[in-house]
Amino acid sequence: MAASKRNTTIDFWRGLVLVIIFVNHIPGNLIEHITPRNFGLSDSTEAFIFISGLSIALVYGPRLPQGDLFGVVRQCLQRAFKLYRIHLLLTAGAIAVFSIGYELSEEIGLIEEHGRNAVFGDTAKGITGIILLGHQLGYFNILPLYIALMFWAPVALVLARVHAGLALLVSAAVYVLARAGVLTIHSWPEPGTWFFNPFAWQFLFTLGIVTGLLMLERPVPYRRALAVGALAFVILSLVAMTAGFGLMPWLYEIALTKLDLVKHDLGVVRMLHFLALAYLVTQFRIGDALKTTIVGPDLVRLGQNGLTIFAVGSLLSALGQVIMTLAAVKSSASPQIIGMVFTILGIIGLLALARYLEWNRQNLTARKQGQAKGLGLSPSQGRLSS
Repeated sequence: MAASKRNTTIDFWRGLVLVIIFVNHIPGNLIEHITPRNFGLSDSTEAFIFISGLSIALVYGPRLPQGDLFGVVRQCLQRAFKLYRIHLLLTAGAIAVFSIGYELSEEIGLIEEHGRNAVFGDTAKGITGIILLGHQLGYFNILPLYIALMFWAPVALVLARVHAGLALLVSAAVYVLARAGVLTIHSWPEPGTWFFNPFAWQFLFTLGIVTGLLMLERPVPYRRALAVGALAFVILSLVAMTAGFGLMPWLYEIALTKLDLVKHDLGVVRMLHFLALAYLVTQFRIGDALKTTIVGPDLVRLGQNGLTIFAVGSLLSALGQVIMTLAAVKSSASPQIIGMVFTILGIIGLLALARYLEWNRQNLTARKQGQAKGLGLSPSQGRLSS
């Protein structure tokens, strides 16, 4: 989207989600204990997928009434293949980081945990599986889900343009089949299925698309009963996940065992919690308020450079895991403290990278405009010729 038309509130939330993903992908660091998943029944993944669908609708939705269906399909496919290339590069980078970490620490977990044993145990099959998306390393399995959703995006957009109810009905039917185990994608060479079942997660993605298309016409309506119900749900979730603020230890176990919180195929309660939370932050304009705080503009910049920030953050999180392992086996320092320091420095690095990307983009735009003026062209003609 053009900078003047961007919804910076969405950029803010996307940036915040990227920071949370980075923190949670360095397990064991102390900051991990204050991320939202410790206080509710959903986590950053739901927000990432919903915002992705929302953004797809805001970018491509206005083009469908103009008859640009083939253009939308082409760009969605191009996006999917770009994500595929980035996924392969990130996976290769992660394998290199964990390989070096193993050589330095001789900690076998670095090459065996989170699906890495498939690569280091049988390299030929492991790498072939990665190329075919049949095998995904732990903490590097979000992009394959996003790739699959980009293939679904044109279908959801067309259905939603016919009628929002039709899109939700078809999407819900696919979700039900996924939850029943009928629709899934099997892993290879190791047995099992994808960590994120795209046939299930497409439902939340489609909800994002439908919401985005509605936002193009009018704001999401406020309903007092819905807001009260959503607030009650969020508060009850907070009480359950904190074990009644430490007073009812049994409550946390009941929530985990009795509620439909499965992540693989998007448990119903997980999804409902996120939707309740999203409705509240939208209706009370929490994002609009937070983006004006001292860190707000930086988080907006993160969101505006989402793919680059996600890629760099993924590699940094792998490095963070290695550094914590080295701290545990090679020094007397607390791995948790080392992890916290690395995480803070990593967040600062991501913020600095986003500032550099914005500065570089502004300089590039200024140079193009200067070249256009030198050639006697209008700014729009200069952009066209460049």
